[in-house]
Amino acid sequence: MVLTTGHFKSRKLLTKDKMKFITMKSKSWAVAMAMLALPGALVTSCSKDTATEQVAPKGDKLTISVKGINNTTSTGALRQSSGTKTTSTSALQYKVHEFSDVDVAVSVGNKLPVKSTRAVGNGKSGNAFRAAVAEELEAIAEGAKYVLYLYDSQTEEFATSVVLDSETEGTVGGLDLSKSYKWVAISYNDATNTPEVAVDGSSIDLDENVDVLYASGEVDLAADPAISITFDHAFARIGVELNTIGVFGTIDDATISVDGLQLTTGSIDLFSGALTPNSTTFTPQIDYANFVSVDGVNQDAKIAYVYTAPSTATSFTVNVKDLDITHVDNIGGVTQRTFFSAAAGGDFTFNITPEAGKNHHVALNVVESPLTTYLGRKNIFGQMQNQVTVKWGRSNLYYRGEGDDRNYAFYANNDQKRRADGYFAFEGLEPMSLGSSVEGGDPCALVYPAGLWKTPTVTEVNSITTSSGVLGNVLGGILDAVAANPTQGTDNSPMGAQYVQYDITAGGTSSSNAFGNATSNSNNLRIFKNGQITNASVLTAIGDNGLLGLGLSDLSVDLLDVNILGTTISVLGDSYNRSGGLWTSSRLLSGSLLDLLGTSVGSQGYHVYQSAALIGGPFIKATTTAELLGNVDALGIDIANVSLKNVRCVRAN
Repeated sequence: MVLTTGHFKSRKLLTKDKMKFITMKSKSWAVAMAMLALPGALVTSCSKDTATEQVAPKGDKLTISVKGINNTTSTGALRQSSGTKTTSTSALQYKVHEFSDVDVAVSVGNKLPVKSTRAVGNGKSGNAFRAAVAEELEAIAEGAKYVLYLYDSQTEEFATSVVLDSETEGTVGGLDLSKSYKWVAISYNDATNTPEVAVDGSSIDLDENVDVLYASGEVDLAADPAISITFDHAFARIGVELNTIGVFGTIDDATISVDGLQLTTGSIDLFSGALTPNSTTFTPQIDYANFVSVDGVNQDAKIAYVYTAPSTATSFTVNVKDLDITHVDNIGGVTQRTFFSAAAGGDFTFNITPEAGKNHHVALNVVESPLTTYLGRKNIFGQMQNQVTVKWGRSNLYYRGEGDDRNYAFYANNDQKRRADGYFAFEGLEPMSLGSSVEGGDPCALVYPAGLWKTPTVTEVNSITTSSGVLGNVLGGILDAVAANPTQGTDNSPMGAQYVQYDITAGGTSSSNAFGNATSNSNNLRIFKNGQITNASVLTAIGDNGLLGLGLSDLSVDLLDVNILGTTISVLGDSYNRSGGLWTSSRLLSGSLLDLLGTSVGSQGYHVYQSAALIGGPFIKATTTAELLGNVDALGIDIANVSLKNVRCVRAN
């Protein structure tokens, strides 16, 4: 068959004589190089016959393999599990939607989570070959089929077409091995469904809502009878992701609907890859059954894909109801929650303009909602001043250590804890570790999605304290006051309780929800008296050999009644159940001069305990503590000035 649609017009075709000359020249060069490579070979002359010697073709069949799919619009993968990389929202802007018991950080971008592969090949630049380089590509679907079309490069006559498996090397026989062929490959990226095999025209009609892959090129069978295919996406690809990484649980079930999404299909020109969209549209049916695990392993991130030819803007709404999760912190019992249990559920509207070959990613990142305070200190006249609105996490931070976006979480239940995974040094990124401040940072900022949370500043912590003090004085002995001076907002704190409770202005509930009823620990801002680690011998043991210095094996261990190996020295001392400690993100001394010197001095924290006064009796006392150092830094360390505390995150905005 001869195509007369004007294809190949941009390519200058070679005559048969020129093709023959190039073939002979190439083969003669190959023979000469082979002779020079023989041990002891000596070439003293060449004859006329040598210049026209014919060399047998490199093979008797054309071989075809698939490397993967170009993912130029899916680069920058940040999440990873079992060899699969996916993008993170950490580099994206997101808008937080607030609901009664949970929030959703919605992001829109063009980086879809993709399964990656690495292909190694030779690149050619002019007459010089580069060294083999590794190229990261998107993996084609397991067992995907594709259609390969071959056309004579000179006559444009159809030669053959064949359906091949992307996972195995394909072969095509019966070709003229002295010729060059134009090849076109097209796939639906599917193991069972393939495009129509068409030989009587230059374009084919495409199915609806399929991932169309396209590639083309030219192969000189005389020089190298092999094709290595790297596909491109032809249709626009829209991914709708729902994840619960930020509420720290796996998705068990949900009711999801996507309404209003308008897609279209069209036809593709085999030679140019140009798409011609249809004028009509269709609406796909998408529900929870269409959502699959983002990385094939973790069940806390699921995504549904749709595909369309380029079209005008489409507006659609994603509704989520009855989202059931199981919290990852299941030590002491499994914690299950249901979000969006209200009749209407949660609606999220998006506007997308699909572009050919481009990715469009909308992500619904379900995140834990905060508890809000609006508090401040009283002056000496009893007047409130410096009131600050702060949005607090419902429970303390702990270290999961599962890599990437899953390193940090909040405890499933806000109650008294003494697990090793919740005690950090100042600016420490790993618990029970005296890390260098040079390598330190803010662990709250790394809670998924990155940047949503932070460690509170001293200004924010001052809103829930009475005064400032020095750590040694606070722990060494509590002086009775003449008159009770309870910390603002703690009037409802039960005397002798394991926690101190602050008044909240938002975030609690008067009815049963995912975190329980109005009296539950997670629906009230309660800071438990988990103590802190200040004993120099304990800190020395940790500094020498981490947990092993204490004779412990992992971070999930309960520290209550744990002593340093071979001693009677308690890790938590007598602070547990007597006081509570939290870190701020603020240094004791800092500023432009210290910045120039590359250092800062000390750290500041929060300390709460129950005191008693001659007038007024018991009351809750909370102070901002000043500590010479919070962790090991380049200036050296005096272990007596270090402590390990809990961390309670606050919203960054």
